[in-house]
Amino acid sequence: MVDLATAQRVCWSLSISLRALLLGLVLWRRNVRSIPFFSIYLSVNLLNAFVLAVSYRVLDPQSPVLFRIVWGWQVLVTCVRALAVAEICRLLLAGYRGIWSLARRVLLSCTVLVLVYAFLVSDHQWNSAILAGNRAVELSIAVVIVALLVFLRHYQVVAEPTLRNLAIGFFLFSCFEVLNYTILEHWLKPYAPFWNFLEVLSYLACLLIWTWALCKPLPQLATDPTLLPGSVYQQLSPEINLRLRQLNERLSDFWRGKGPRS
Repeated sequence: MVDLATAQRVCWSLSISLRALLLGLVLWRRNVRSIPFFSIYLSVNLLNAFVLAVSYRVLDPQSPVLFRIVWGWQVLVTCVRALAVAEICRLLLAGYRGIWSLARRVLLSCTVLVLVYAFLVSDHQWNSAILAGNRAVELSIAVVIVALLVFLRHYQVVAEPTLRNLAIGFFLFSCFEVLNYTILEHWLKPYAPFWNFLEVLSYLACLLIWTWALCKPLPQLATDPTLLPGSVYQQLSPEINLRLRQLNERLSDFWRGKGPRS
């Protein structure tokens, strides 16, 4: 039977090949302009794989320098992945600028909360801070993608299939990372080899989803929603204004402590 280390090396080599193939596919389909941050993420991730492969061959596994290289690149890759997810959210909400403006502020607020959270649970130690920070970022990514997909389904917004599949790939990998970081934090040494193997497997699945999604050219994304004729808005405007006034009155009564009006 193949041992865990051999299986991990095989899967790691396969993942590097898939990363190179996926990046080449993005360049060949000329999707760099449509999804620049996703393209940057693929490039950084592929470079990270080569840097780690060389570092593990040259440096001692217990070397502090290797530790800084591994986690330094992990922080960089996680940050670029967060930017790629924000880009996908922006593209899916391209026709709803007001909603994206709110979502952007929420993402920035989450970033600040992540930094505060990482500082509070780190016990002023870099390794704990990095681990907690990465877990918080991955959790934020998963929550943002779930909220985005729920919003699109609830309001019956037609999501571009390629972008939707890219978001699903990010969601699955982030969920697995959160689970692994949680287990790794409590049972670090005995679980680390198996954790690394499962991480490679989960990323392989993510790469396959992205490769399948990007096999087709990414269509031209609309930046403005399709509007109805002006006469339709003139007919709907009085009814919408009436409902808004009623909602405002109910909220005002609620905050004043009054009961609901009959």
